[in-house]
Amino acid sequence: MKLHTKIFIGLLAAMILGVLIQLLGLQNFSSQYLSPFFETIGKIFLNSLKMIVIPIVFLSLFCGIVGEGKLQNLGRLGARTIGFYLISSLLAILTGSVLVNLLRPGVGSNIPIPENAVVEIGKAKPWSDFIADIVPSNIFHVIASGDMVSVIFFAVMFSVFTYRVSEAARSQIVSLFKAFLDVIINMTLFIINLAPYGVFCLVLNLIIDTGFDVFIPLALYFATVVLGLTVHFFITLPLLLKIFTSLSPWKLMMAMSPSLLTAFSTASSSATLPLTLACAQRRVGVDRRVSNFVLPLGATVNMDGTALYECVAAIFIAQALGFELTLLQQFTVIITALMASIGAAGIPHAGLVMMVIIFDAVGLPLEAMGMIWGVDRILDMGRTMTNVWSDSTCAAIVAYAENEIDINVFHGVNVDVSMDQSL
Repeated sequence: MKLHTKIFIGLLAAMILGVLIQLLGLQNFSSQYLSPFFETIGKIFLNSLKMIVIPIVFLSLFCGIVGEGKLQNLGRLGARTIGFYLISSLLAILTGSVLVNLLRPGVGSNIPIPENAVVEIGKAKPWSDFIADIVPSNIFHVIASGDMVSVIFFAVMFSVFTYRVSEAARSQIVSLFKAFLDVIINMTLFIINLAPYGVFCLVLNLIIDTGFDVFIPLALYFATVVLGLTVHFFITLPLLLKIFTSLSPWKLMMAMSPSLLTAFSTASSSATLPLTLACAQRRVGVDRRVSNFVLPLGATVNMDGTALYECVAAIFIAQALGFELTLLQQFTVIITALMASIGAAGIPHAGLVMMVIIFDAVGLPLEAMGMIWGVDRILDMGRTMTNVWSDSTCAAIVAYAENEIDINVFHGVNVDVSMDQSL
């Protein structure tokens, strides 16, 4: 049985069991006795993924950049990657903006604002500090804290300056780091085979904790975000793939399904990155040179789902509070959402923290963010899956443009069976 089938079964089993617990009135028993167990198993799975994120980001970027051979080629690869990420994120935001203005989910809703909203959400740091902190003062500190933007900056700097040393020294460094990367990939393959059990525990624990009552007052807002994500996931990104390549979006989606399902359950594009890399290389046929550059960068800066969600949420809350945002204010929301999504960490609920910037930009009260927390975890799962799908689409498009995709692997011809069965 393929891994994506096992993950889907685990996801479906958790949802069915969660519904039964709700119907039988066993919420209190489950919260007291079952939830701690499932939460622990889920955390172990997440921690296992997070354990290898920093090594795989650094080593993948290094091997992707140094494997280019020439810095000129790296510039072309980088331009194509960043260009796609900006276009896809902007299209996602525009989709969300159109839908929230058409459906107007906030008009007439009477949703209370939690008193502790500001205390819990905190204050986002200014953009000047964000830009300055890209350059790490202590690389070991940012590695320990998981500051992905700074890690990527150091990885790129280290890779570029590897070209300045002698050929003999560079060859030794590259050989060593490629060996390290092979070890990390083997660790990844072991950990991701545990994904069906981790997914089951994470989703079941979520249903036990939140239940379904919270969706009633926020149903239209929830539906608006889900509709926006669905349009971007199943229409916009597949269209971009068809425009720039001759590849089948459905085949790409099926090849990336283990990564997409894991992203949905973990709500973390960073934690899903090892599996995303493995699927892109072994099931899609994207060359390591491309995937090792495009996907780690995308897991940090390409957040289509987050950008769409932030735009919808900001306009929804304005509608709920009786504010009519002008076209200029909505344009400010669109641009700020685009910039904020770039700085959002690939961790659960990162979009809520970055939304502080958007609220400040258009003068909305921070307390109002508490209105949407009830359904944020479920929406976070959907937007994370959209983020990973966008990264995967970009990797396929860039690899196709660079002629670095194995079409036989993509179509399932002459695939190494042992590799395919591991996923």
